[in-house]
Amino acid sequence: MIDTRNSLRPSRAFSRSCIAPPLQAWLDRGGTVEGWLNGRTPLISYARISADRLTGDAIGVGRQHRNNTRNAELHGCVVVMHYEDNNLTAAKREVIRPAFRQMCTDITHGREEETGIPVRGCVAVEKERVYRLPRDFIALQDALVMVGDGVFIEDKAILDLVNDDGIGEREVKKVGTRTARNAADRAEEGRIYGAPRRFGWLGASKDPVRVGNKHKDLEEWPHLIDMIKARYAGRSWRGITADMNKKKVTTARGGSWSEQAVKGLVTNPAWWGGRVLNGKIVTDPRTGEPVIGDWEHADEEIDGVTYEMWKCIMTGVQANRLHRGMKQAEGARSEGELRTRTYLFSGYLRCGRLNDFEEVCCSQLSGNKATGRNAKYGDYYRCGDANCKGIGRRVAPVDEYLEGLVLAYLDRHFAGTKSRTIPWRGKAKLAHLCKQRRDVEDSVTSGEAHWSDVQGLLTRLNRNIETLEQEETDHLMAEARRNLLRGWKREKWDRLELEEKRAVIGQVITSVVIVPIPEGVSDKAPFDPALLKVSWREKRTAVSGLPGRRAVIA
Repeated sequence: MIDTRNSLRPSRAFSRSCIAPPLQAWLDRGGTVEGWLNGRTPLISYARISADRLTGDAIGVGRQHRNNTRNAELHGCVVVMHYEDNNLTAAKREVIRPAFRQMCTDITHGREEETGIPVRGCVAVEKERVYRLPRDFIALQDALVMVGDGVFIEDKAILDLVNDDGIGEREVKKVGTRTARNAADRAEEGRIYGAPRRFGWLGASKDPVRVGNKHKDLEEWPHLIDMIKARYAGRSWRGITADMNKKKVTTARGGSWSEQAVKGLVTNPAWWGGRVLNGKIVTDPRTGEPVIGDWEHADEEIDGVTYEMWKCIMTGVQANRLHRGMKQAEGARSEGELRTRTYLFSGYLRCGRLNDFEEVCCSQLSGNKATGRNAKYGDYYRCGDANCKGIGRRVAPVDEYLEGLVLAYLDRHFAGTKSRTIPWRGKAKLAHLCKQRRDVEDSVTSGEAHWSDVQGLLTRLNRNIETLEQEETDHLMAEARRNLLRGWKREKWDRLELEEKRAVIGQVITSVVIVPIPEGVSDKAPFDPALLKVSWREKRTAVSGLPGRRAVIA
């Protein structure tokens, strides 16, 4: 099952899956899946919402599940699983939807992986909830084809994606092309483009009639100007973020500020009237000067901020997705470069101090190199949250204590266990598709079939085979991680590299909360391990005949 929620840092954006509540209640009373189906076609209810602005626990997707359940029954089908991506858009390639991906995989194999509950397709309130990009349409179509006449229900109607001749895919691509062309045209004309409300501007309104992001919000605008001036004067992103939150000024969506949100707003050229398209500032092809948009923006005489100030600010921005078309400095990190950790427990440590809002901070602690007069004390872990005074501990005693706990835990629970690899469920299906491909290729070679007649079939087979091969690779990697702890021996630890040790730690620990030093105790006092609160990872076990429930390892 999928559940990306984090109790330490709650967020509206998450993905999860579960057995449909009516089926779960049936099973809890001693019923069987076969008895529940009673000849009906089992479907997944997929729900997604782009922006969860409702209060409560995912109210939007909950409403979709209720409608999906009723609509499935109109066609002799029944919902057996719920998959949902909450607060996640389907229109951006860079946004990953874990529940959608897992749904396509489970439909491909005809069963939910952990419980074995059969699935033959999905139902959604509208197809845009499921796919908007060509790649997602293809992924769903391939899954429905591979399961064999899979079912897709949109609202109350069954759509035949299995026998779609490409019209659906072409329509999706056509919409994408038209949208991109429209965005380019509007940018060159300097017109306002559709987007969620930005901080500093008023949103769209029907009464009075008003276009969103065109007119300044007179209450928010001074705060935006203050942020721009502060950054130009050299104030840190963290300091600006802290100032905004201390003033109790909220974001456009009503939340507290993060450094990323402040960066995104200050580096956005909209405040001086510009716009970025395809990684470049939109300019007039005749003059080469930036095109100034048809929305209210900063005035040099009134606001005291200029385009030149923005360019100066951008010279210190290295993040690719925030660079807004400006040329990167030499040595800037490439887009595909990954950051590697250099401290054993960085990322697992959480701040237990009360922040400026009298809430437990829970931000990650990162390792820092000791320099200057503090070098003699050694490297240290420290909280970097903008609205927290921060909490810190020396790396050496923390690592020594936690490493001892982890090793003792491994000795207790995994010493003497045997490695066991769960077979990949798609082996037979992959072999069948490979045989199909060989048969088709042989028919062309022997002259029984013409290439033009089988080209589409071969394209689909190659795509399906590639998908399954990648899934097999992912499965083997996951099994390798799972078996990392089996057959555990203490001497194995010393042979592991840093990243391998961190992978082991991640198998048994979810987080370690660092509690502040009590009042009256000196910062120079000996290290106190009682101020480290460890949360151990839960182990998945089989309960009531259905794998996937959770039980804590004692």
